[in-house]
Amino acid sequence: QQLRQAIEECKRVILALPEHSERQKDAVVRLIHLRLKLQELKDPGEDEPNIRVVLEHRFYKEKSKSVKQTCDKCSTIIWGLIQTWYTCTGCYYRCHSKCLPLVSKVCVRAKVSHQAEYQLSICPESGLDSQDYRCAECRAPVSLR
Repeated sequence: QQLRQAIEECKRVILALPEHSERQKDAVVRLIHLRLKLQELKDPGEDEPNIRVVLEHRFYKEKSKSVKQTCDKCSTIIWGLIQTWYTCTGCYYRCHSKCLPLVSKVCVRAKVSHQAEYQLSICPESGLDSQDYRCAECRAPVSLR
């Protein structure tokens, strides 16, 4: 019941905030998380749910596979036949079920989807031509030799 009240409150906040603002986007993400929690409560199913949301990653439980994968959190091998593991549907980050609460990296796909405009200043460093083909610190000439 509290979760449903939080969802309704979140809807009201989203409608009250200015359109396309950062706060509205954050509120939409919060609403999605609340709805996923409500869905997990409705369908408890098994020990570990099939969908888990951590730092905007949407982790899906993988079926056991004989192919050895590597956990992106602890960098050890995931033994698909005996260990439970999850993969993010957005960025394909994969990890053991025990490493899931330790994930500290936000989903890259979520970051990109929030930034809906082109980034025109990708490389702010000046090139060698603007430095007269000299080292920026000691001004020594840079050559192929």
